[in-house]
Amino acid sequence: MEIKYLGQAGIQIIDHSTCALIDPYLSNYVVTSGIGNAEHFSREFPSPIDAASVRGIDVIFVTHDHADHTDPDTLLPILKNNPQCVVIGPHSSLVHLKSLGVGEGQLRLAQVFKRESIGEINFTALPSAHYEFDRDETTGEYVYLGYVIEFGGKVLYHAGDTILYEGMLENLRSISGHFDVCCLPVNGRDAGREAMGMIGNLHPEESLELAQKINSGVLIPLHNDMFKINSLDPERLNNHAKIHFPNQKVKWMKPGEILTL
Repeated sequence: MEIKYLGQAGIQIIDHSTCALIDPYLSNYVVTSGIGNAEHFSREFPSPIDAASVRGIDVIFVTHDHADHTDPDTLLPILKNNPQCVVIGPHSSLVHLKSLGVGEGQLRLAQVFKRESIGEINFTALPSAHYEFDRDETTGEYVYLGYVIEFGGKVLYHAGDTILYEGMLENLRSISGHFDVCCLPVNGRDAGREAMGMIGNLHPEESLELAQKINSGVLIPLHNDMFKINSLDPERLNNHAKIHFPNQKVKWMKPGEILTL
């Protein structure tokens, strides 16, 4: 399995002839849509892949309907040029994409706690708490998700946006006693950013603790590079790991970098 880092919470997973994306944010949609201002929310680096030209994408997992996770300017051109591609996600993300013209044949609702498959990929959607377990007003489904992906003999956990919550460890351990890699947000949370409307995530220390407790071989930190205003110094995590979790492997990835498992 190869994991290519796309920036923010985005990764590309490739094994043999199957290719999946999780939360790709390849545009500047947060700014161009008017959701965020250019001063604080312009991209810090160009996209490592071009949404308009990428081919061979079989499935895209989206964790929730925030602009940097369900990005129309990324998803629409990929779906147009990859008619075999299916987006799997929560109801709110699918409704959003359907309103933009995506056909139902390219949309699939993630069933929380149910082990499912698409092609060669087995996956289980789990709830994430961003800060709360928000529910869709129409369906009652969880709004924020994470995914356990079983692919090519490897097990990966992508948490989306989340904080720790009661039952989280039990949920993960019920699926696997070992994770080859976990992709966790590490940008933390504080009153200053909350006052600006930014919902926080795991603190770096919490991400390390979670990775250790679920027996993850590698921790890939996410959500800490796209927007300066919503990022922390990576040394905070690195220093804490050296002191408290010296055996936990941490892989900070650069956009476009590939990790082979």
